[in-house]
Amino acid sequence: MNPRAVAVLIGAGAMTLGWLIDSVLRANGRLAAAVMLAALVLAMFPRRLTAVLLAMREVLRHWMWADVQGRHHAFGGIALHIEDDGRHCWIAGDDVQRVLRTRDRDDVLAARHAGCWRRDEQRRLMLRVDAVVEALAARAGRTDPTVQRFRRYLERDVLYPAARRRAAR
Repeated sequence: MNPRAVAVLIGAGAMTLGWLIDSVLRANGRLAAAVMLAALVLAMFPRRLTAVLLAMREVLRHWMWADVQGRHHAFGGIALHIEDDGRHCWIAGDDVQRVLRTRDRDDVLAARHAGCWRRDEQRRLMLRVDAVVEALAARAGRTDPTVQRFRRYLERDVLYPAARRRAAR
């Protein structure tokens, strides 16, 4: 069905709805006139109206997803907040703890990764991904399958692509 036919159907439906409302409420006709005018605009400018509606949808979509745009990291159903500042990749400490199912305080986690942590704008503890990978390789439970998969994930999907991007510059 082409856009003009869709617009005509929408316009006819709007006119019918306006007529029904007008006849049921016994209004003085202003509502029916407004609905008919809207139907006329729909019938006359279907492509422009469709383009405007699609543009509005795109703007809304970009606005809604702006805070997560470009971050598509998740492990085991847990979304990971990862940032790349051009020199290092950083992962949120609370995300690491959720994946590993630990409950250490931020200062304990920062002490484990001495010199490889910072706070972001929201005061969230961020750890360097390469330091997390080294710590996972050296920790007591390094043979745990979840730890091994998480370490491989960080290497394969975070560190290596970042190194390739930096080398391409």
